[in-house]
Amino acid sequence: MSKASSILVTALVLLLPFAAAQAQDGPTIAMLRFGDLATYDVTEGAILDVLESYGYISAEENAILHSRQDLEGENIHIVFGSANFNLPTASLMLENALDYEPDALVTLTTTVTQMAVNATSDMDEPPAVLFTSVYNPYEAGIAQSPCIKPAHVTGAVSTTPYQDILFMLLEHYPDIDTIGTLYDSSESAGRAGAEEIKQIGEALGFTVLDAAVAGVDEVLLAAEGLINRSSDAFAFVMPIDLRMDATGLPLVINLGNEYGIPVFHPALFSIESGATVSFGFYNYYAQGENLGRMLAAHLNGDIDIAQTAIIEQSSEAIGVNLDMAADQGIEISQDLLQQADAVVEGGETTLSEQVQHEMRSGDVRAMEDRQPGDAGFLSFLASQSCTPERIAAEQAELDG
Repeated sequence: MSKASSILVTALVLLLPFAAAQAQDGPTIAMLRFGDLATYDVTEGAILDVLESYGYISAEENAILHSRQDLEGENIHIVFGSANFNLPTASLMLENALDYEPDALVTLTTTVTQMAVNATSDMDEPPAVLFTSVYNPYEAGIAQSPCIKPAHVTGAVSTTPYQDILFMLLEHYPDIDTIGTLYDSSESAGRAGAEEIKQIGEALGFTVLDAAVAGVDEVLLAAEGLINRSSDAFAFVMPIDLRMDATGLPLVINLGNEYGIPVFHPALFSIESGATVSFGFYNYYAQGENLGRMLAAHLNGDIDIAQTAIIEQSSEAIGVNLDMAADQGIEISQDLLQQADAVVEGGETTLSEQVQHEMRSGDVRAMEDRQPGDAGFLSFLASQSCTPERIAAEQAELDG
């Protein structure tokens, strides 16, 4: 079987129809993501836990859905898709999802959200697109600003603390004067992240070298090119770039290990892939819970997606891979180690209580227990409403 045929077969298996004809007694939701990561499992699980609290699914159905099996339930229909970090597969995944005529697309990652918005924006009655685990949505063309966006689109942006990563690098590794960054030329989040690293790094006095790659086969050559252009005091600082993270980052890490060059990365659990130090977002359950609240409110008619602004979510935790640092001859100070919320040592990962809490699953609460927190979240959304005044102010800022 050819590689192209294999991709098509894989995508079709991901979204096989669960019935010849769907019942019309409940909404249909498609939950789509670019690839498989444990953190996405947590976020999707939180969404499902909210749906169980609101009575859309039962505990038994939730258990089935946690394994990403499609469901034709009594109150809701849910289908899943994952594209194995492959763009052609993602395109076919989205096409198949739209064949279900879903009421909402729940999208994880910038790439899938970008594709979903592009595919639905010209529809007369598009499904709602609710997104999370998205970085740099404005650079990606998902929206222009929190309120200047397609009327059927909203969600939550995950912020990336590039400035804090570089401050940490400056504080704990003052001898490093040159940093290198690579990004996939087709990945908007990676391009934007690399540009941010360059701007902040140069402002802090670093020499910043960057390289774009068109595919995984170019990564090693590009990374070696950066090393050859650098000083002896060099580190890789990588952007959030899912295609690069899935296939290219291990190559960069192996090369860094060979040359004794540390790799800094803004995804907390990148240390489990071999990054030396990570500094990034960790509220994986909370972001799913918030999107689940949006989804339930949309299904219940309690919010108007057109008037619901895109919100930001931020959290910061430090990860350290002591095994990789030892192999690279990189010293991890006690101060940095004491700040770490995730530590890899002897091949095992130890997490702080706050990060463990955000990696939980099956946290289903009765409605009376949910209501205060959910009401507070909906009040927050209302306070951020896309009023004509806010839209005008955002447009003025864009026109600048």
